[in-house]
Amino acid sequence: MNYTKIALGLALSFVVGMGCKLFGIPAASPPVLSGALLVFAMSSGYWLADRYLCKGEAKNKKNCGGHALEQPAGGEAAK
Repeated sequence: MNYTKIALGLALSFVVGMGCKLFGIPAASPPVLSGALLVFAMSSGYWLADRYLCKGEAKNKKNCGGHALEQPAGGEAAK
């Protein structure tokens, strides 16, 4: 885990929040604790689901179309 990015993100959020308060700009965040907890829960859930679901190789990757720039199994570009 990169703690530097976390610390910079927290510092930036406080700076933006203070700037919004000083200049009277409406902040782009919920003004109550329940709203802030909802945003935190949604972000945490997204992160946890991503970590759980992306463990290893996809089981059904052979059935997916893939990206247009990927080469098919035969090595020839699809036309």
